[in-house]
Amino acid sequence: TFKHFKEKIMNTLKQSVAALSIALVAGGVQAETNDVDHQGVYVGAGYGFVKAEGADEFDDDNDVGRVYIGGQFHQIVSIEGSYIDFGKYGDSAANTDIDGLTLALKAGLPLGEYVTLYALGGSLWWDADFKALGVNGDADGQEFFYGAGASFALSESLDLRLEYNRFDLEFDRDEIGIFGAGDDLDTELDYASIGLQYTF
Repeated sequence: TFKHFKEKIMNTLKQSVAALSIALVAGGVQAETNDVDHQGVYVGAGYGFVKAEGADEFDDDNDVGRVYIGGQFHQIVSIEGSYIDFGKYGDSAANTDIDGLTLALKAGLPLGEYVTLYALGGSLWWDADFKALGVNGDADGQEFFYGAGASFALSESLDLRLEYNRFDLEFDRDEIGIFGAGDDLDTELDYASIGLQYTF
């Protein structure tokens, strides 16, 4: 099931972030950025701000965290997967809690040795838990998402990332039942984040 698959991915990502922390503590962050090599397997974590726009009760803002793992085997192209906890939206009468997994293709344009501009696009597999007037429900789906950002080399292995993503969630009325009566629950999530990436 989606939840079981998500738990397996989350465990992998948590282990990767733990490895990142150990590597930083053991090796230290090098001040010099000579001979920066952007290729290899990498892990990272980010934190940012999401603006949700949909039905009136779900128009909301949230602080959002994410963890990711990827492989850059070419100076320009890489593949990246992530887990994002979008948080809870709504109020005490009606709310939804959303999280998801992504898989994306990322294309970068190095501007010299230390700065890279990039764009990415791929699939989001999301899961939402609803609660309205004491009634619980859930839904899931798969959507295309896209984004753009910039990375800045802080050392030979460590990068700072600034990124924007757009996620459009479309809810199947047959799946969400009474939660789909009335307002259109389809939601746009705009996510701006800052993160650190460690390349092995």
